[in-house]
Amino acid sequence: MPSFKLTYFNGRGRGENARLMFAAAGVPYEDNRIEFKDWPQMKASTPLGSMPILEVDGKQKLVESKAINRYMAREFGFYGKDNMESTRIDIVTEIIDDMWSKLVEANFEKDEAKKEELFTKIFTETAPKKLEFLEQFLGENDGGKSYFVGTSITLADIDFIHVMSYYLFPGQNDNGLDKYPKLKALLQRASANEKIAAWIAERPVTQF
Repeated sequence: MPSFKLTYFNGRGRGENARLMFAAAGVPYEDNRIEFKDWPQMKASTPLGSMPILEVDGKQKLVESKAINRYMAREFGFYGKDNMESTRIDIVTEIIDDMWSKLVEANFEKDEAKKEELFTKIFTETAPKKLEFLEQFLGENDGGKSYFVGTSITLADIDFIHVMSYYLFPGQNDNGLDKYPKLKALLQRASANEKIAAWIAERPVTQF
């Protein structure tokens, strides 16, 4: 097994899917967390001026979060058994990542009126359409009683866990999955995975 070093901010963000996969696979790695105040000084030394960065065996430096996620999913068996399963996983992650991007945009909006407008649009327009599709999509696999694809956790489920930690924000959208019982049950089922649950309980508490 290669050695791994993941470099990302001291937050969940675009690095958390990788951390969740390391946890689910039981694979040790160096979790190199960068404080925001230190980022300007090191930015120029990174391959693209961005993070996350995944170093493999101290040689290969992998960049771009989606590429890193898919590399890890293939490496650890979270990317389906064939091309069709991998493609269905990609469909889910693309939909979920689009939701996440809009949540991040709204969260970092400095104008409070504009921020409220962005969140309202997400909760009333953007998310419902995507969640309705995902509810139906999940139902196509064993009636929604298992996972998005196949009979075990994949990158699709891990990405779903991650993004729902933003979407179901306490005090703001706690009941955001109540209209989607299959998705709500999936979130509970996947989050209850022993290794994933342990990581969520022990990981550093961060704002984002």
